[in-house]
Amino acid sequence: MASVKEHYDSHLAPLYTWISGGAAGPRARFSELLNAHHLVPSRPGAPALDLGAGSGFQSLPLASAGYAVTAVDLSETLLAELSANAAAEHLTVSTILGDLCAVMRDVASSAPEVIVCMGDTLTHLDTLTQVEQLLHDAATTLAPGGHLLISFRDYHTSRREGSDRFIPVRSDDNRIFTCFLDYAETHVAVHDIVHTRETTGWKMSLGVYPKLRLDPSRVRTCLQSAGLKLVRDDLQAGLATFVARRPAAR
Repeated sequence: MASVKEHYDSHLAPLYTWISGGAAGPRARFSELLNAHHLVPSRPGAPALDLGAGSGFQSLPLASAGYAVTAVDLSETLLAELSANAAAEHLTVSTILGDLCAVMRDVASSAPEVIVCMGDTLTHLDTLTQVEQLLHDAATTLAPGGHLLISFRDYHTSRREGSDRFIPVRSDDNRIFTCFLDYAETHVAVHDIVHTRETTGWKMSLGVYPKLRLDPSRVRTCLQSAGLKLVRDDLQAGLATFVARRPAAR
């Protein structure tokens, strides 16, 4: 089984935006989340940190809102796409290629007003201990009054059985993307299956990597233990979303 970085480098990164149905939908949904919680920078260029930024679904809306965004990802391909998208829209986003846990510790002095860790980034970590440490670091790094926004697929509460483990994700005339899930106690092995139409017929490629079966209730407890106040806590269509606020300084 490949590591998360190996899987993205060899299999997933070039398809990531296409798999997501294009960039417009995810970016619009994130903008709606920012608007719903009135998250605007306290001053022009207030810092924001996007952990697991991918191709920019969160970074670009944050930059459009007036934040000075630092985007972190382990995929050079996705960060290059993010930078190209930002340049095309005359936005500035700083990028860091590297491990988000290490970067989180390195940027502690910047006191971001917003820290974002969306998609399935948290489930890409190896252990629950790593997740809890990252959330603690984020809570202590946030500026007073700042917000932490996280989301992840809930592979813990229930598990797919039988043929339900095959998930048709997206297809067009020339490509079909399907996932197959294989559950273990702490992780789920995600088999990403891509069929691509070539001149000689259809070609299949397969990549497998692990995701953490992360319990939303443990994440909730971790956020509260770190001193954050939950202002959004929901689970819809298997996607857990939390918005948590660090109390303002007195």
